[in-house]
Amino acid sequence: SSASSASSSLTTSLIAVALSTNVVKLCDMNTGAASHILRGHEGPVTAVTWSKRNAHALFSAGRDGKIIAYDIRRSTPAIHFFDHANRARHEKAHTGMVTSLNQSECGLYLVSSGTDRQIRLWDTNTGLNTMTNFAPIQAEEIHHVTATLTEGSCYPGLLYLPTGHDISVYDSLSGTHLTDLSGHFGRVTSVQFVKDSLQMISASHDSTIQVWEPTWGEEDSNAITDAIYRDTWSSDEDDVT
Repeated sequence: SSASSASSSLTTSLIAVALSTNVVKLCDMNTGAASHILRGHEGPVTAVTWSKRNAHALFSAGRDGKIIAYDIRRSTPAIHFFDHANRARHEKAHTGMVTSLNQSECGLYLVSSGTDRQIRLWDTNTGLNTMTNFAPIQAEEIHHVTATLTEGSCYPGLLYLPTGHDISVYDSLSGTHLTDLSGHFGRVTSVQFVKDSLQMISASHDSTIQVWEPTWGEEDSNAITDAIYRDTWSSDEDDVT
């Protein structure tokens, strides 16, 4: 089996690994032994992340369109299947493969995207789709990617989602598509913010890693959020190759 994603616990020595064999495996980094096998998916697992609010909980997403919440203390760990229509017995978060899964900084929200061209915002307290009206993803082809959310707030803020050669920027609370960041010549596969800085790093099939940061004039040097919303992000000229 192959791994597509991994997430380490903030409070224990456990690491969660998303596997192509339809399961999430928990491994103890101190001993190297597998401690749990989490089931519930009907296809390869594409993403996994530990809850930022509960040390015993984690979320997974898969090619089967499911997003599952687990409590590893239980004999049956799968405790909730997220449903895009908020129906109790429906188990699909997306009608296609889940391509990305992100959590807000304090763990109150999940944001997911899928090959159904939909982006969804989930309330982790209730497990419900917030029904935020996101603009559909416009990329010609949709692949599994690593997206990122702005940090520094309990609210999800801005979603940076690779879409083809560009990075699409969405307001996660309103669903508004704000802009597209261009600079790569190949498909963008991953974006990630640098902790405690305003820089974002992106990787692409064009074999480059680019560093992005907001730029603003002296008159609004303190208005960081305004600068972001005005599409003043630019790619660092010194790309790493």
